[in-house]
Amino acid sequence: MPLVSVIINCLNGERYLREAIDSVFAQTFQDWEIIFWDNASTDSSADIAQGYGDRVRYFKSETTSSLGRARNLAISRARGEYVALLDCDDLWLPQKLEKQLLLLRKNPDVALCYSNSMFFNSRGDLYDHFSQVKPKRGMVFQYLLESNFISSETMVFRKALLETLDYIFNEELTMVMDYDLTLRLAYRYPFDYVEEALSKWRMHEGSESNKKRFLIPRENKLMLEKLIHAHPGIATNYSDSVSLLENNANYQLGKSGIRGRPVKRGASSRRAA
Repeated sequence: MPLVSVIINCLNGERYLREAIDSVFAQTFQDWEIIFWDNASTDSSADIAQGYGDRVRYFKSETTSSLGRARNLAISRARGEYVALLDCDDLWLPQKLEKQLLLLRKNPDVALCYSNSMFFNSRGDLYDHFSQVKPKRGMVFQYLLESNFISSETMVFRKALLETLDYIFNEELTMVMDYDLTLRLAYRYPFDYVEEALSKWRMHEGSESNKKRFLIPRENKLMLEKLIHAHPGIATNYSDSVSLLENNANYQLGKSGIRGRPVKRGASSRRAA
């Protein structure tokens, strides 16, 4: 069995797909499989993915589903001890898996290892992620609640700890499903990171993250409400951090002219988590 399952979800991603898959094949660490989940693409994505041979395990949905559902389905097919995410328009640098696995294998309590990442567009490299945010290691839940400092293409998970959660990706979320997952995981387990940029996040007008950014504040409020419902003690034990996230979401909703309902905390919030 491969040690790492690389999850690539794709919906009509032919434009950048070869670059993404090639960046996995270029890894210095080679004990991996790609789980390629085609979310009912109508372009040449299927031909591209299937052209790489048996190391790319190709699956296709009959109809297009949410990205969260597609990711859950892909992870259910993963055979590796570790799960890594790569969107079909992003890239990995050659030593990504080697350096992140080194940390994960040193400490079996770590559920997620992430890294710095370079943001780029058609004109070239723009800036590295850690120049904009401050990374944290260990029990990072409070810091993560205050600021989403982990970029999805850098994430490498320990699959056994992912499977201790009630669910992996919330299929109702569109823009903050990665943030939601990392928060629920960070509430239970420590994280670690590699300081250097080991991936590249592509900025382009056609990306889902660019087209649907307006959904983020509303989804953050829904995410926070569900998190507090599952762990009521968060509302009191992390009250300042909860207020920071909620106030920021309300501010963004206010700028867009949308009024968000207050996050339900209620009497149950006074119980210990």
